[in-house]
Amino acid sequence: MIDERRKLLKWLATGAGFAVLGAVAGPVIKTAYPEKLRVVVIGGGFAGATFARALRRLDPNVHITLIEENPQYHCGPLGAEYLVDKRDEKTLTFDYKNLAFEGITIVHDRAIKINAEKKHVETRTSNYKYDRCVVAAGISFDFEHIKGYNQELADVFPHAWKGAKQLDILKKQLHEMPDGGTILMSAPNTEYRCPPGPYERVSQIAEYLKEHKPNAKLIFLDSKERFPKQAQFELAWTRLYGYGTEKSNIQWIGAKQGGTVTELRADTRELICAAGTFKGDVINIIPRQKADLFTAANGLTGDNGWCPVNTQTLESLKIPDVHVIGDAADAQSLPKSAFAATCQARVCALAIHSIFNNRPLMTPEYMNVCFSLCGTHYAISVSVNYRQNPESNKVDIVSANITPLDSPADQYVSEVQSAYSLFDNMATGAFG
Repeated sequence: MIDERRKLLKWLATGAGFAVLGAVAGPVIKTAYPEKLRVVVIGGGFAGATFARALRRLDPNVHITLIEENPQYHCGPLGAEYLVDKRDEKTLTFDYKNLAFEGITIVHDRAIKINAEKKHVETRTSNYKYDRCVVAAGISFDFEHIKGYNQELADVFPHAWKGAKQLDILKKQLHEMPDGGTILMSAPNTEYRCPPGPYERVSQIAEYLKEHKPNAKLIFLDSKERFPKQAQFELAWTRLYGYGTEKSNIQWIGAKQGGTVTELRADTRELICAAGTFKGDVINIIPRQKADLFTAANGLTGDNGWCPVNTQTLESLKIPDVHVIGDAADAQSLPKSAFAATCQARVCALAIHSIFNNRPLMTPEYMNVCFSLCGTHYAISVSVNYRQNPESNKVDIVSANITPLDSPADQYVSEVQSAYSLFDNMATGAFG
């Protein structure tokens, strides 16, 4: 029995079960209890939807309610392709019909409060009782960190880091910018959703400029001294966009070079940093991030703005019987990525299944796989395996692999297809 459960844990946690969990039919595990236990899930992104479907297969007798305000989910992965007309918005938008078909109760309402004493979740219109509550609320933004920037100005200088509306604003600005224009981008040096994401966006925009606005350029003002997969990205930029030469349409200015943005002058469309004053026709500011405001309002966040959890079960260290998964969770070492979120969802589902059935908890293994599309026929990747450390509550890296700098040309082409396959598998696992 222990060996079987270990195999199941690895299958769930590492993502090997994407295809099976994504199908309508899947493994059903008999439960030991006769009563109808209740789980309420708050948030219907990759984490929340994957959790609900995973638990449905592990515990078909559990009543699962997923509360998500929006009738459709617009996802972030591959959003950079949408910006530059490589992808239709429909391919990034998912509904909850398949989850409802599988017996998961879908409630399109806004969650307001977790009443830990009465063990119910309050929405704008109703209350939902739970035995376990799973919060997959995602992120919010710190708009005040840069002087002169605020939430209202995000519609003028978009972050395009959450939601379809923001992506549409940035896309429109990119397309309307004249040839010879300048795009300014900035990113924080603190934790944020999809660490390599800004640099994939740089790559996709650079390719768009090369083809459609060859006299335009992009200047990235970065708050970090180094960034994820930097050597691999810079090699791609050199090969594809002449990075490091006068002909390059990409200029990266890191923190050591004074790239940390301290001020926005909205009236003159300027970003201020130690490296100087930069004027942009399009300004894309990716602000500092923290857990969604719902988590703070309900006492789930720690001093760093994220939600501390027990990395064995993803249960909150603040409120018992409440779990936090996905980008909002401070899951130690695990990055805030869609793949890591789905992995956490499966670990959490198995943990709740074990708790409901009075079975011993396992020491979970985690995994993160991240592909970055640097061009139409060029992608790079990193994959990391983790194991939870019961003593420290940290998630330790066991092994890591990154695209070698001496890879043959056909590997970069192959990784493009692998990126699309991974996205399709994640979407199927979450939304069916």
